[in-house]
Amino acid sequence: FLGFMWNPLSWVMEAAAVMAIAMTQGDHRPPDWQDFIGILTLLVINSTISFIEENNAGNAAAALMARLAPQAKVLRDGKWVEEDASILVPGDIVSIKLGDIIPADARLLDGDPLKIDQ
Repeated sequence: FLGFMWNPLSWVMEAAAVMAIAMTQGDHRPPDWQDFIGILTLLVINSTISFIEENNAGNAAAALMARLAPQAKVLRDGKWVEEDASILVPGDIVSIKLGDIIPADARLLDGDPLKIDQ
């Protein structure tokens, strides 16, 4: 959480909080505690929001990766079945179509030439 207070915006806010106290010490005036507390409150709110946003982004990325876990349409025992790509073995015949994630190194046996984006 404290790591979110280590950035230029936070440094400016921290400097402003210190200045709110330091600059009022002349002319025997009391420190400006309202500004100091207000700035620190904003700093904590900013760090909390940043922490929550990054945590949510991490959870969303993990959910997306789980959803995109490669599945393969593989020929097993004469039937096409959906299997996890992690259980493919050399020699398996895999069916692919436009937009599929190719689950493993493969050799093209039949079909049109492919253009693959790695």
